[in-house]
Amino acid sequence: MQTMQSTAGQPAVDQAPQLQAEALLLHTYRWLQTAVPAAPQLSTAIPATVTAVQLYEARQIPACLQQITAVRGTLRQASSAAASLPPL
Repeated sequence: MQTMQSTAGQPAVDQAPQLQAEALLLHTYRWLQTAVPAAPQLSTAIPATVTAVQLYEARQIPACLQQITAVRGTLRQASSAAASLPPL
């Protein structure tokens, strides 16, 4: 992951959204690694999660955040019925 640095005369780009996207993507990935073996039906969220990663890689951070937030909302609803899963 690259970080933005300011150059002479130019302010640094606010990294908060990028850092938030990184954290959500990583947390969701790790959660899916744990949850999918216990609840295979959650694997349907993987393509949408991959889309969020692709948006991040394309530096479309607002779209990435929107995508991963939607994925996490869907996962929360789907996993609420499975008490054995860790909280998302």
